[in-house]
Amino acid sequence: MEVYHLIGIKGAGMSSLACLLQDLGYCVQGSDVNEYFFTEANLAQRKIEILPFNKDNIKKVDNIIVGNAFENNIEHKEALALGCKIFTYNEFIGALSKKYFSIAISGSHGKTTTTNIIKQILALDYPVNYLIGDGQGGGNKASKYFVFEACEYKRHFLYYEPKIAVITNIDYDHPDYYHDIYDVQDAFKKFLKQAEIVVYNGDDPLIKLIIGNNKTKISFGLNNDNDYYAENISNNERYSYYDLYIKKRFIGKIKIPMFGIHSVYNSLCAIATTNQILDDVAKVKTYLAQYKSGKRRFEEHFINKQIIISDYAHHPKEISATIEAVSVKYPYKKIIVYFQPHTYTRTSTFIHAFAEALKIADFVYLREIFASAREHDKKASVNDLAKLIDNSKVINDESYIEEFKKFNNSVIIFMGAGDIDKYCTNYLNKVKNNHKFTQTS
Repeated sequence: MEVYHLIGIKGAGMSSLACLLQDLGYCVQGSDVNEYFFTEANLAQRKIEILPFNKDNIKKVDNIIVGNAFENNIEHKEALALGCKIFTYNEFIGALSKKYFSIAISGSHGKTTTTNIIKQILALDYPVNYLIGDGQGGGNKASKYFVFEACEYKRHFLYYEPKIAVITNIDYDHPDYYHDIYDVQDAFKKFLKQAEIVVYNGDDPLIKLIIGNNKTKISFGLNNDNDYYAENISNNERYSYYDLYIKKRFIGKIKIPMFGIHSVYNSLCAIATTNQILDDVAKVKTYLAQYKSGKRRFEEHFINKQIIISDYAHHPKEISATIEAVSVKYPYKKIIVYFQPHTYTRTSTFIHAFAEALKIADFVYLREIFASAREHDKKASVNDLAKLIDNSKVINDESYIEEFKKFNNSVIIFMGAGDIDKYCTNYLNKVKNNHKFTQTS
């Protein structure tokens, strides 16, 4: 049996790929740091071995896949010295994308949720191979479809050649790599040229500037000049609703278990994409109402009168969208945010935008910046951000646990792309063992 060794197997993309490969019948192992990461749960379910980094791990394997953060580590160097067959993560996904009817979901925000929705809809009718950025991955030997996230960082998505390219939106992010928004647009423009069909957000002016006229194009949005659009948006405590139109023809009322305008866009995108395969909007409507959110995407927990949410938002617009969604779903509860910025470069570049986005919450707690492995210079501190937010406090130790117990009848959001989720888990474990709350806030 062919053996794959993944260097950096705990990464969201790499762990998803490990699960997909094992489902397709390969022998899979990998290596990583000792620190626990939430993706380990999926690997453990499949009994995929996780080894500490050691050059001896490279022996007796057929293929090496190296994660983007671990190029030139001890194992990668050994694989190069031995002349092993080596792929970067992006090279390998690029090769996979050519073997299947591939749907690549790109965009500055909403990729993971949109990918998850598309996968869940298609999987109710067809076997599907998939890679989702929250650590979900799976394969089926009988599948002809491959649904996956296409990240724009360092133009990695230019390795991919999908049948359908989806673009949710364009925004300036990854300032450690992209010079400005025009550089970001250029990358997306090149990516879209590699697909046969493009499904895009027709309300986004930055996308409209690069979409071109040489493709089969399907647009979605809130404006009625889009191919797929929504009107009469409303919600109750469990669902959001809207009227769906396709090419100005009323199709029916859509029900989604999600909140906020960004969720309407994500669901519209999924409808427009999956309808190219299923061609049955009634079926898509039914499937969409059954959607289950992914790991760290508005992931809710309930203790007494507190709602605890773990969310991956790490860009100012994502933070605004998440807080807006919480305020729509829980209009009578206070919103408390515990935010951990991700990377020094992003924090320093968007520090004022972060402050404005977070000010929407009733109170903001901040944790020190989670640095990327690729960063070496500390360009900012969380204290710089705290100075811009009046209703804020920095907590870098476990005192947040007693602090948060004060907020009965409130929503507490653990937010960020670093390891903030482990503090959420810690809080849940501690509070579940003691349901006493000191006061009502």
